[in-house]
Amino acid sequence: MKARLPLIAALAVALLPVKASAQAWVSSPDFSEGVGIRAGNLELHPSIGAEFGYDSNYFRASSEEGEIDVFKLRVTPSITLTTLGDKRRNAPTPADFAFSSSAYAAYSEVFPAGSEELSGAAKRNLGAGVDARLNIFPARKVGFDVLGSFVRTIDTDGSSDDLAGDGFNRGTVRGGAGITWRPGGGLFEWRNGYQGTYNYFDKDAYNSLTNVQHAIKSRGRWRFLPRSALLFDTEYLFVRYTNATAQTDGDIVRARLGFHGLVTYNLALMGLVGWTSSFYKGAQARQFDSVIAQAEARWFLQSRPDFDTATIASGLSSIALGYSRSFSNSYLGSYYQRDRGYLNFSMFLVGAISGGVDFGVSRVAFPQVSTPAVEIDSFSQLRLDARMFGEYRITDTFGVNATIQYDQLNSEVVNNEHLDYNRWQAYVGARLFW
Repeated sequence: MKARLPLIAALAVALLPVKASAQAWVSSPDFSEGVGIRAGNLELHPSIGAEFGYDSNYFRASSEEGEIDVFKLRVTPSITLTTLGDKRRNAPTPADFAFSSSAYAAYSEVFPAGSEELSGAAKRNLGAGVDARLNIFPARKVGFDVLGSFVRTIDTDGSSDDLAGDGFNRGTVRGGAGITWRPGGGLFEWRNGYQGTYNYFDKDAYNSLTNVQHAIKSRGRWRFLPRSALLFDTEYLFVRYTNATAQTDGDIVRARLGFHGLVTYNLALMGLVGWTSSFYKGAQARQFDSVIAQAEARWFLQSRPDFDTATIASGLSSIALGYSRSFSNSYLGSYYQRDRGYLNFSMFLVGAISGGVDFGVSRVAFPQVSTPAVEIDSFSQLRLDARMFGEYRITDTFGVNATIQYDQLNSEVVNNEHLDYNRWQAYVGARLFW
């Protein structure tokens, strides 16, 4: 089977999205929200969806290990609650506070397609997420914000001995607050804040990877044209592991500067470039000291005059091409570097048909690891990820949908372990929403 604790956990966390257990309508409000239920100055959007489909490689196994295919039933209730926007409030002045929150649960039941026997942990699981944010005085010269979130990520994988599939299920808890200064009628905006993150694994074998991260953040925006702005952001991150472990504590410094704006009513451009340096402890710790960047060009099929939503679809059909170069703390060695190019297409037609296509190509590079417990040479991996989602809304509150996903990992052989895999997933379902 695949490599042991440090390697497999590191790759699982590096290569899967945070909301891996969630469906397309959970990760994108453009797909999730219906007409809404108004309750005074609040707007409620409940939803429940069910899907049934096929997974060609449930444990993400290489061909040498033997792929296990399964059928899956997924049920996902979700809800969002927000204060009314300026247009729905129909008021001449902005509100003194804005609140938004959401929650979802993603339940999966697995049925083997062959003769394999799966344990309870592999047969069923439950992912979940909840987040909330409160902005106080969002349009005044000085404003405050508070945020919090919890995500339970399901990442089932085969154990080295059987198909127990306990996997790398984990939770992430975040909380933070900030203060924003907006002189000059909002043309300039500067926020300073703090965010704390607690990462833990369900399985006792991974207790050594439990960590707390403290981030001191600062970001700003200066509008120098009606629909364009200069951006900057900085962060100082403290990474601290709570248990004795081969993983090393460290500090990370990031800074970026860039541009964001609507060049025309249809074309939005965004570009950020900066530098990241790491300061991990220990004589054998590897350090990162290099460029980070992010760029995107998005074309709206209909004109998009609203600057503040120029880089998201917001219910308008659009196509985007982008690239990001990022650095992240790792559970294998100190860090990993990721370069990813992506293509995104979102479509919304006559209020009844919505859908999207996401395709990405990533190169993930890990530096050499040299500790008393682990010796691994530097290596890199190429990952392809794609998802196509479409939904037809038969009524204002009911729709049918289909999802197709593909993942492919091409990796060097690491410590005599073959990590390559291919995985197809296809689902059809229905959703009730408001």
